[in-house]
Amino acid sequence: MKFETICTEEYGEIRMGWIRLLYGCTAFLGITVGSTMLIAPDFSRKVVGIPFSLPVQDPITYGALAGIWTTVGILCVFGLRAPLKFLPLFTLQLVYKSFWFLFIFFPLIFQGQFPEHGWASAVGNLMWMILDIKAIPWKYLFSLDKPLKLAALSPEDTATKESDPHSGKIAA
Repeated sequence: MKFETICTEEYGEIRMGWIRLLYGCTAFLGITVGSTMLIAPDFSRKVVGIPFSLPVQDPITYGALAGIWTTVGILCVFGLRAPLKFLPLFTLQLVYKSFWFLFIFFPLIFQGQFPEHGWASAVGNLMWMILDIKAIPWKYLFSLDKPLKLAALSPEDTATKESDPHSGKIAA
């Protein structure tokens, strides 16, 4: 499957297809899983840890996680419209999942105490981290002078139009 890519001289390739795919998947999972965790926490414990059921969680922590996942899912819907403006969401995902592996997964594995119900989270987190790494246009994300017009335009606009620096408008 070939995804849309924007090639820029300054930032290299920006894989808009991968970015949009990740926004769509994150929006779907974040909204469905997060809102299910909020509305029906007992049911969600049976679904989130498939094939195992998650143990009873502290409702405050579980609810906070559910709220964050739902919020990220909703923000990813906006990211579908303006993909480059919402890139920090992918960075947030990548960083918190990295911390989860570093401070939760690896210590429990090394101690031989990683629970069976945690494997769904481990596989899902690893898969999402790989997608984040592939989708994020790193040069663009870490540039100090991002062209805001590029962030605001759709991929069709950036492929066919240039910015006129004297007028502040988009020239055809």
